Formats: sequence, structure tokens, C-alpha cells
Amino acid sequence: MVKIQRDKIDVNLLEDMLKKNDAGAVILFLGEPRRSPEDGDVVSINYTAYEEMAIKEMEKIENEAKNKFHVKDVIIVHRIGNIPLKEISFFVGVSSAHREEGFKACQWIVDEVKSTVPIWKEIRYEIGRNS
Repeated sequence: MVKIQRDKIDVNLLEDMLKKNDAGAVILFLGEPRRSPEDGDVVSINYTAYEEMAIKEMEKIENEAKNKFHVKDVIIVHRIGNIPLKEISFFVGVSSAHREEGFKACQWIVDEVKSTVPIWKEIRYEIGRNS
């Protein structure tokens, strides 16, 4: 399943959807806006997307991950709109028979989404400057 949405991501619901009788591992990645010394006083990130193309690219990534890593299920959800600190903006979940392929698939999916899916971010700072 892939999705782009404005609403908060319901991690518990998505995690439950990943649980399978033949899966011994459920791996989750939760991305959220953050502050760090190199980023400065970030208060939120505004995400925009070319939604139709983003969904198509995310579906390609979902299918390739299933074939490449032989995982049971993949869920990719990305929020758009203004996301404040401590709220999840990006969810990747994988269920697999064993943890090794689940971890590998999850990391690969995150990297692929970041590098190929047309989703852009504008960082919002406390002092009003944007990037």
C-alpha cells in the first residue's frame, strides 16, 4: 500500500496491517522534522508533491522491494502540508519472514523514496527564514 495524505499518520493502524501469520518481523521507519545544530531553529517542514507521479513512483518502489527482498508486505505513507516537530511525516513499514531482509528492504525503500519520488520540502524556521 502506498499513500500520500494530509492527515496525521496512524502508526498503530499501519503496523497492525503489516502483521501476518507467516511474518516473523515487522520493521518500521518513522521520519519526522527535527532540529539539529546544522539545521538551526526548525519549527516545521512544509511538504509538497506532484501527487499523481509520486504515487506511481511509490508503487514501483513497493513492487520492486517485494520482488528484490522477498518481503511479505510493504506500506509507504508520506504526508504533505506543514508538519511540525515531533509529528511523523514519512512512514515505511515492511513485514518479512526474517528480520534481515526486512531491515534491508526498509532501508532501501527509504533511500529510493528520498531519491526518486517527487516530494519537496521547505524548512520553516523560528525566525521566519525559509529554505
